[in-house]
Amino acid sequence: MLFSTVGQGWVFLWMVAAGALIACWYALLAALRRLLAAGFWLSLAADVAFGVGAAAIFCAALVAADYGRVRLFSIAGALVGFALCAAGLFSPARRLAGALAGRFRHIFVKIRAFRWIKVIFK
Repeated sequence: MLFSTVGQGWVFLWMVAAGALIACWYALLAALRRLLAAGFWLSLAADVAFGVGAAAIFCAALVAADYGRVRLFSIAGALVGFALCAAGLFSPARRLAGALAGRFRHIFVKIRAFRWIKVIFK
């Protein structure tokens, strides 16, 4: 099995970028699900959208990087990209979202204390 390994680095980098893009797509849909307090149907729609979007991103990256050939290092590149983006994006985003939620909760409690708000929304 002789084949050239010259372009494998570029294919791997393309797939790392695709994996990172898939992780960002997941983070966007997860944030949307939390923002809208999603029930069953909205969660199902978000899951289907993630699956379709992730498959489209993965296939587009495969076609752009390696003419659609699936190789183990391309799958590994996508997994590495997803893991790197997930490790770097999700934990700070959760801390930021928790801090923002606390600030918004504090602001709404302060606003609720005003008498004219109580009269308007009575």
